[in-house]
Amino acid sequence: MFEISLKGQVCLITGATRGIGKAVALTMAKADLMGIVIVDIQKDAVTEETQKELQSMGVDVKLVIGDASSEEVIKEAVKVCMDNWGKIDILANIAGVSYMRNLEDTTVEQWDKVMAINLRSTFLTMKYCSEIMKKQGYGSIVNTSSIAGITGGNTGPDYGASKAGIIALTKFAAKKLGQYNIRVNAIAPGTIATDMIRRNYSTLTPEQYEKKMAAIPMKRMGEPEEVGKAVLFLASDMGSYISGEILDVTGARMS
Repeated sequence: MFEISLKGQVCLITGATRGIGKAVALTMAKADLMGIVIVDIQKDAVTEETQKELQSMGVDVKLVIGDASSEEVIKEAVKVCMDNWGKIDILANIAGVSYMRNLEDTTVEQWDKVMAINLRSTFLTMKYCSEIMKKQGYGSIVNTSSIAGITGGNTGPDYGASKAGIIALTKFAAKKLGQYNIRVNAIAPGTIATDMIRRNYSTLTPEQYEKKMAAIPMKRMGEPEEVGKAVLFLASDMGSYISGEILDVTGARMS
């Protein structure tokens, strides 16, 4: 059986200790990733457990604790990559938040928080990692958008807008960085069984929940591991001529 290999490669990843981010990190570890720098908002038992799990798979793991929307935190994460391995092969932007709320209920502070964590963090990591990748003459960047970035979504006005921004940023960067052999793509997950989705869906009535499942042709939520495989494909040499693309991981959900 053919297997995708990331042997000897280094990845910087945001939001990798829970949900989709953890699944992405574990999937890359299984592909023989050499080193990983994780940027996460807090260091707790869950974070440490993820670090130990990755290390048990033979991956050298460094943690940078802080807000991924902070320029100083991202600069530090890039520095950790360079100090330890002297390169960044892959950037995976997974960190993100969403909240169920209406347009009229969303405060400016709430809007700014979602935009910062989802969109600003993606911009910052791409800005500083692409500087390294340009000098290397190669690199692969995978961002996380959402079906909400395409359809507007039903979660909140800030979430869909931030994810649409990631799509535009991905396509812009792909055009500008292609000459340096840097590929830039994004995934657009649909309904994935993460803690964040479960929290949002906990406010729904049984009828509302069934309606959401009925909108998915495959009639189920996706698993974080299924998103991890999509990220691995785009990050690896299997996608060597793919750039500027948005890969839907939605179970055929279109709206």
